[in-house]
Amino acid sequence: MGTDGLSERGDDWNAFASSLVRQYRSARTGTTLTLVSLTAVVFLLQVVGTSLTGAASVRALTAFLYLHGDDSVYLLSLFLHRGAPHFLSNVLVLLALAPQERHFSPRGYWTFVATGAVLTLGVGYAVLLTYSPESNVAFYGISGLGYALGGFALVRGLRFRGRLTELDVVAALVGLSSVVAVGGNLLASLPHAPVEVNGGHLSGLLFGLAVGALWRPRPARAESGTPPNDAQ
Repeated sequence: MGTDGLSERGDDWNAFASSLVRQYRSARTGTTLTLVSLTAVVFLLQVVGTSLTGAASVRALTAFLYLHGDDSVYLLSLFLHRGAPHFLSNVLVLLALAPQERHFSPRGYWTFVATGAVLTLGVGYAVLLTYSPESNVAFYGISGLGYALGGFALVRGLRFRGRLTELDVVAALVGLSSVVAVGGNLLASLPHAPVEVNGGHLSGLLFGLAVGALWRPRPARAESGTPPNDAQ
């Protein structure tokens, strides 16, 4: 009997995983995967540049670019990362949340991405400029977009609990972990070291939560087969 129970649980997990893979393959993820690809290319260039210049690390090279490079480096802020762990964690989160793209129209998702990028980088810089004793500060990385998508997925999941797919459940759990991470950062940093508050993560999460609260499903169009959970 115990063995049968284990077998059934194993079958349930296999079915869950198969459903996740099937849903992921059928979801619209092109824009997010394009951003991931651009991030990977830029990080590869950072690694190559570190090797060619003999810099101590990717982070050291990136700091040098901000200190001594021209203003064009700021245009790459969204795609730059300080090392492999920073890059991999951000990319994995975006890959997990990429199917949330399907809940937007293509133009609506680009608007979400562009607004989130400007907001998270802007707030990140603002926090550092306000509290850092250094005159030169650098804030970079695509993690703010991951927090925005996580916040969106969490609130949308809570609002439409009866219409969630397995992909949406996973995304909502990622969103919940984002809330815990931001909350922990605020509790640890605000009392004694506000410069340690990650303004990009905080603003990205709040932006995603707000979009999730305002999001409305687009009515299904019978003639085109558009599912009702796509939004403008």
